[in-house]
Amino acid sequence: MNWWRRNRTLSEPVVNGPRLGDLSGPVARISPSGTVVADDGAWTLEWGVRAGEGWLQASEQRAVRQGRVEDTPVYETWMRVPGGDVIQRVGISNDGRGRALVIRYENASPDAVVVATVGHTAGRIDANRSELSCDGNVWIRSEREAGSVAVGADVWSQVVADPNQSTASGRDHAALLVPLPHRQHLTVVVRIDGTLPVDPPTPEALAAGWRQVTDRALTVEVPDPDLDAAWRRVRGDLVLAAGSTDPVEAGEAAWWLDLAGLIDEGDRARRMVLAAADRSRLTADGAVVALRALASGELRGGQVSELAEVAGPLVRLAGSALDRTTVAVVAQALARRSPDAAADAERLLAGMVPGDRALVSPVALGAARVLGHLFGDVDHREHHRIEILPNVPDNWRGQAVDVRGIVTGYGMLSFSVRWHGERPALLWQRDGGPDELELGCPGLDPAWTSRQRSGEALLDAP
Repeated sequence: MNWWRRNRTLSEPVVNGPRLGDLSGPVARISPSGTVVADDGAWTLEWGVRAGEGWLQASEQRAVRQGRVEDTPVYETWMRVPGGDVIQRVGISNDGRGRALVIRYENASPDAVVVATVGHTAGRIDANRSELSCDGNVWIRSEREAGSVAVGADVWSQVVADPNQSTASGRDHAALLVPLPHRQHLTVVVRIDGTLPVDPPTPEALAAGWRQVTDRALTVEVPDPDLDAAWRRVRGDLVLAAGSTDPVEAGEAAWWLDLAGLIDEGDRARRMVLAAADRSRLTADGAVVALRALASGELRGGQVSELAEVAGPLVRLAGSALDRTTVAVVAQALARRSPDAAADAERLLAGMVPGDRALVSPVALGAARVLGHLFGDVDHREHHRIEILPNVPDNWRGQAVDVRGIVTGYGMLSFSVRWHGERPALLWQRDGGPDELELGCPGLDPAWTSRQRSGEALLDAP
């Protein structure tokens, strides 16, 4: 039970910050300075460092930079101090008994410092040198005994004044001030729900866990380093979004997770969407997203979903929000196991004008930015077609491209591009799907097509 949910009055979310969470979904956002804010605004965590002559509050410093740990939803924030940096790394742990925010500080400077972990919530706070409790429940715990604590509305003023107290009580705001010697680490855990972990994993271990999941996704190597890096990052963001309680965010993630070969993660997203439907929490747009997510599971995962049973009610709920592309995908998915339902979708499709639904969640837009350059599957009803590299930026020409493991609606596809002078050579392999499928590569040679499952072709670049 989340004991602070009744007190959501204090904090405003960091609206544009990236998400923190685990396979159960996102729980917080992190600002560029390392401030962490719960998604529901129930609590905020800040940090600061006493180094040299005084205190540096991270949220007020310019000499702060942030990145991801191994391109995962685990973040590190570096704050400059005299002679070096103090680094804050954060991630979300879930050991089955509880979820917690894990904060690990590293003193990468030549001198000892004091690190302040400052929490803001709503409730009575009791502090001692080991932990902060809110309304009688342990909230924040340090692995190392604090040198001092501070509690109250003016908590940062107290921190800057270097308090010397081992216990304190008050409301809403509190700080643990812990000495951190040169080249040492300090772990602080913040309870989200359940119980705090006895032996919390490090953020680096949490990042390794994310990599075990995301490294199963399709691989992308293109001449644009930014696009390469964007794909490595967005994989984890998609997995995180699959657990979102927002059915649109989860449903949009399902489509791209399936395409990336992470079908199990796509199934998690579909369960979130269906749960929202069961609780009558779907909007018209949410119904469209649900139809796409379920159809994607049928087409790419090759699994039996509830699409045939729920398509009718979802179509009615979607109403005028329904677009032709979604109906075409649903008809294609239903044709495999539910011909009568597919026929209903085809009749609906016949009366619709061309159109497609625009993505709204940032993580889905990020995935589309990367994968939209690489692939498109088109159902013309008379024939099926996959388009490899529908759009090729000019700066890609003459350089290698390698894509492995796209799970299309017509089987798994891998391809590479090599160059012979001015002409590109396309190599491809497709497993599964219909034999009559047509391949095209309009971004390199609009006239080229093939129905072979594998091969190599020297294209005529425009």
